[in-house]
Amino acid sequence: MLQHGAVLALFLLVATCGSCASDPEPSGRYTREVFPRAIVDRGLEYRAAPSRLLDLYAPAGDRAPDRPAIVWVHGGGFSGGDRSSSIVPFPESLAKSGYVVTSIDYDTSAAQPCIAAPHLRPDCRAVFESAVADAQEAVRWLKRNAGAYGVDPDRVAIAGESAGGITAAAVGTRVTDAMSSVRAWISISGGLDGAADVNAEAAPALLFANSDDPFVPFDWSAETDAALRHAGVDTTLVVINGTGHVPVDHIDQFISRSRDFLRAELDLD
Repeated sequence: MLQHGAVLALFLLVATCGSCASDPEPSGRYTREVFPRAIVDRGLEYRAAPSRLLDLYAPAGDRAPDRPAIVWVHGGGFSGGDRSSSIVPFPESLAKSGYVVTSIDYDTSAAQPCIAAPHLRPDCRAVFESAVADAQEAVRWLKRNAGAYGVDPDRVAIAGESAGGITAAAVGTRVTDAMSSVRAWISISGGLDGAADVNAEAAPALLFANSDDPFVPFDWSAETDAALRHAGVDTTLVVINGTGHVPVDHIDQFISRSRDFLRAELDLD
């Protein structure tokens, strides 16, 4: 027969077991890496014609519903790279911080890298437009499948490095339809080649750029930032003094500043 103390302990366990159904909310979610690892669902097709794939990163052990999400676009000069080749470990780090992140493949069919030029070459511009269409479709896919992956479709952002930063900037400043629109965007060593079409419908932006970038002109980021300000859109340009392109010694800054920016713009405080 159970003693009185044992009965009381059993009663308390049963009475509180509802809290055992889910893990407690990790302290510091969205401000730092609070999950030990990210789980990755690889090779999901987000576009059928042409076929495009993505890898979906999510925080391991997380049971929170309606999580914010980010579409990540790798670099490669529109002529190379793939969804696993990023310089900045953005997908894994942000997933460990509580986000769902999709790292996408997109059109990289330019015959040679689209770099070191004041303006995109005609062949590069065609591939760029195709890449933007791919990235917009990735945003649509994420919103359509939000329920399946525990994503809040109203809290979707896009980010990228180099050619991916150029692509993210275009998606963030072009409002084609509600399903492809984003709440915020981040460009690392990217920006726009000509920002004349930026208007008040653009999403808030965070741009990083070296003052002497040998591959993507600094002016692309500076002029994009100026155009957004003129349109009344929230924007921040982080200038890294000196020569460089996606400098690896600034990766921690890229990620920490991005976390702060996304928390504010996606209303995660």
